[in-house]
Amino acid sequence: MNNYLIKSSAISLIDKKIEELIKENKFNDASITTYDMEEDSITSLIEDADTISFLTPNKVIIGKNLSNNNLDDKSLKILSKYLDNPNSSVLLIFVTTNIDTRKKAVKEVINKLSLVNISTDTKNIIKDILKDYDVEYRVNNLLEEYYNEDLERLISETKKLALAFIDTKKITYKDAVSLLVKPLNKQDNLSFDLIREIALKNKKKAVNIYNELLSYNIESYSLIGLLESQYRLLYQVKVLNKNNTSYNDIASILEVHPFRVKKTLELIRYYTLKEIRKLIKNLADIDFKIKSGVYENNIIIDLLILNIK
Repeated sequence: MNNYLIKSSAISLIDKKIEELIKENKFNDASITTYDMEEDSITSLIEDADTISFLTPNKVIIGKNLSNNNLDDKSLKILSKYLDNPNSSVLLIFVTTNIDTRKKAVKEVINKLSLVNISTDTKNIIKDILKDYDVEYRVNNLLEEYYNEDLERLISETKKLALAFIDTKKITYKDAVSLLVKPLNKQDNLSFDLIREIALKNKKKAVNIYNELLSYNIESYSLIGLLESQYRLLYQVKVLNKNNTSYNDIASILEVHPFRVKKTLELIRYYTLKEIRKLIKNLADIDFKIKSGVYENNIIIDLLILNIK
């Protein structure tokens, strides 16, 4: 049966699996057409599958982003009818991150497809990419430590390592440390998001992000320090950017992670230098009053956000 459903959210792994399916089913010389099911209809895709190809005897049809949202009753009926009598010269591959099959009609259609689950075991992924390399054991641990929560980044950085040492086929822990970029931690990313939402005056989103930051057991006065340091960085980056300094040079001058500078550059359009100076002053005043016992530290950030004008 030439009809498949791939379940995964890892784009790199999906593309590799599609290549494998094409090879396994001997559709190497077939034409390939890709549909985005968030924009294209099941009807259009099936009409293509039912149409004889004049350029090549076989064709591969890929339907990405299949979901319950694009499987209405009409689409289910059309797809089900095709799968009961599919075109043998067509390799049909659907891709989804997840489909709820509790609805009987959906379950019946999905059961007519060959389900392909892609392993997201990070150890196996790293091992597969570096299978032809002599790798110091700590390298794998470092890759998992850095990118365990971002599978696409893990794949990308592992491939980068492989490419960097393609001649020697040997990777040491020291090599990996010098080449791999450690991602910003969750708190840093959230603080950038909080600054952006404050700038956009999205009070509800800002409060939600602040509460998420609190879930990391960070005291309010520590958050104020974090925000103050981010705003100081924002001020410095904005000044240097006005002088047409590149973000790599800014990172070098300020001695901060280049990715932090890149993220900060995304925020500079939301603030004037005067606004940043005022916010830094306000945060310094709040910090002093908390430490002096004037303010309750568990409500002051909420008040700061809610008083945004």
